[in-house]
Amino acid sequence: MTAKHPKFLNKLKKKPLLPLFFNEDLVVCHNIVDACLANGLEVVEFVDRGASSKKNFSIIKKSLKTDGSIQFGVGSIKTVEDAIEFIDLGADFIVSPFMDKKVGKVCKKNQVPWVPGCGTLSEMIKAVKYGAELVKLFPGSVYGPNFISSVLAPCPSLRIMPTGGVTTEIGNIKRWMNAGAYCLGMGSKLFPKELVSSKHSDRLKNHIDDVVKKLESVR
Repeated sequence: MTAKHPKFLNKLKKKPLLPLFFNEDLVVCHNIVDACLANGLEVVEFVDRGASSKKNFSIIKKSLKTDGSIQFGVGSIKTVEDAIEFIDLGADFIVSPFMDKKVGKVCKKNQVPWVPGCGTLSEMIKAVKYGAELVKLFPGSVYGPNFISSVLAPCPSLRIMPTGGVTTEIGNIKRWMNAGAYCLGMGSKLFPKELVSSKHSDRLKNHIDDVVKKLESVR
C-alpha cells in the first residue's frame, strides 16, 4: 500500500491519536481544538452532527493555519452531498461510519483522504481498492483488539484505526496498540463533559496530555 496522503498519515503515525468531537457551542469547539493542538495533536476530526455543524466547522477551519500543518477533517459523513459540501468548506479528510464507494470516489477525485468504517476484512480490502489508506474499525467495542491482529496476519499492509471502545485507560490503549492499530480514534473519553467548558480549559489540556503520555509509553 503506497501512501498518497503522507502528511495525514505521517502525523497520525507520529501521534497515533485522532481526537473526534462535536459541540454546538463554538467557544467550546475552539477550546477543544486549542487543547488538542497544545498537546501536539495536529489531526482533529469534527463530527457532522447537528444543525450548526457546517457553520461551526467552517469558522474553526478558517481560524487555523493554512499551510497544511494542521489537518482538520470531518466525521460521520454518510452521503456524497455532505462529503462534497465539507470538502468545499476545506475539510482535510473525510471519515464515514460505513463504507460507501461513492463517497470514496468523491474523496479520491478531490485528493482528500477517506477513512471509511469497516466491520469485516472483505470490507477493508474493498475500501483500500476504492482509495482508502486508513480504515476505521467501527464499532471497536464490538470487535475488540484481537480482530485487528487477526486481519493483519494475512493482510499486514492494512492501516486500521479502532473507534468506539477506545478508552483513556492505559491497559485499553496498550491492548489496541499491541494488536497493531495504526492509530486510535477517541471521542467522549478524551473530552469529558465536565472538562470541555471554557472555565476548565487548562484541566482539559492536562487530561489530553495525560492520555498522550500513556499512548507514548506503550509504543
